[in-house]
Amino acid sequence: MSDAWSQLSLYEFAPTHGLWDTFSYFEEQANFAPRPLQALYFVTLYEVFGDHVGLWLTWQIATNVLMVLALFVLLRRLSLRPLDAAVIAILVLIFPAASSLRFWTPTIQAPAAITAALLGFIVALSAFDAKRPRPKAALHAASLLLFVASLLFYEVALPIMLASVLLYRLYVPWRQAALRWAADWAVLIPVVLAVTLASSAGHEETEAGIWAHAKVIFESSRALFTTVVLPFGSIDWHIVGLVALVPAAAILVYARSPLTDPDRRQLRRWLVVLASGLVVVTLGYAIYVPGTDYYNPLGPGVANRVNAVPSIGWVLVVYAVLMLAATLAFRGLPRARPISSIGAAVACALISVGWVRSVNDYSDYFTGAYLEDVRVLTTIRQEIPDPRPDSTIWTFGQPVEFAPGVPVFGNTWDMTGSVQLQYDDPTLTSLVGQEGTTFHCKQDEVLPGGPTYAVDGEPNPALSSPYGRTYFIDTSTGRVAQIGNRRQCLRAARSFERSPILLG
Repeated sequence: MSDAWSQLSLYEFAPTHGLWDTFSYFEEQANFAPRPLQALYFVTLYEVFGDHVGLWLTWQIATNVLMVLALFVLLRRLSLRPLDAAVIAILVLIFPAASSLRFWTPTIQAPAAITAALLGFIVALSAFDAKRPRPKAALHAASLLLFVASLLFYEVALPIMLASVLLYRLYVPWRQAALRWAADWAVLIPVVLAVTLASSAGHEETEAGIWAHAKVIFESSRALFTTVVLPFGSIDWHIVGLVALVPAAAILVYARSPLTDPDRRQLRRWLVVLASGLVVVTLGYAIYVPGTDYYNPLGPGVANRVNAVPSIGWVLVVYAVLMLAATLAFRGLPRARPISSIGAAVACALISVGWVRSVNDYSDYFTGAYLEDVRVLTTIRQEIPDPRPDSTIWTFGQPVEFAPGVPVFGNTWDMTGSVQLQYDDPTLTSLVGQEGTTFHCKQDEVLPGGPTYAVDGEPNPALSSPYGRTYFIDTSTGRVAQIGNRRQCLRAARSFERSPILLG
């Protein structure tokens, strides 16, 4: 679906095949050039799985499970109890506002990148524990290599890795934490300057745009927290204020409790977890601030991949607030600590009911979009059995999106890639006649315009197609017109109904 079509087309029509040759070809593409491990990862998966969607999705779910297992191990290394660490890991796995990480194969590199970063932190903590210099140095080196691997897979965890001193300080004194932090910067920054910054080329905002985007991300994060993460269904500030009363009360009780009070340590632990979650959320979104407005925490469907790293932070925040509330509620009782964990886990189970329902809905949306893709492509192949090479096929009738953010065919690359695969012909182009698309019927060619295809408000000559090699097809009715002259172009431009944005 969507980018997966263009990526599969890229692989199938690579000039030469073989792991290294195809990898080199992928590395020439703009999206893969700054992420060599991502390019190698995709090529390897294509070599192993081909176009079998079931195998891709099985592997994608497996990598998500590996990601949360790594998170579980890291939380245990940081002294969280097994039940607490397990509940947090499970909640990250079913976090509803990151469903594209499970259902959309172009995000398959995200859990791999996050897993590499988590493993890097785990190995770094092991290095701090090592007694002899040689194993200590080897473990630190391995940790740094894992950080670099995460960066070259996908840079979403970069801000977290650059703020590593905050995690190290939870485990070792400031001096040790700062020395290792300096090593992280010394290794990661040159790699960033060499390759990763190229990934945002062409997507930078102006300075004013950056601040405006940061404000939008902040407001959207607040709305996400109160309407999706927590089931309040309101974006009002008073909801955030009510939730904030819990840590505020915990801070007050902590400050007034005697040093010997066993609940004092528990409150401190979960206040630290809460603060850590807020840091992860902030840094997880920070990398998108210089990007386009498309990157929004509330983005639906494939756009919710921006919540890949912040999802960990959101879960830490939710669980910490519940643990603080339970600790305050049960303080002074016998076995208050395990009772608090059980109470928080039960509350999380109730919250997760809504989360799973949302994930299940998106599962249906993604499946429905794929089936609509198949229907559209089958119709095209049946009604246009033998298009001429270098032709352009304009499609109409099918929805652009099956559900908000879950595209059927919404871009030049997915429609083109899928049709090329359908006919085994990389010379073909296929585009969607969306709402607002205009057609300028020139003397010998069709020139598209409108909000989707215009460049600086003018029709796009790069997408023009000559008469005799231009087809219009309504995939809902099967009606086809091969545009052979200007008169036919004018008639078809008026009579073919544009594709609706959403189904129905």
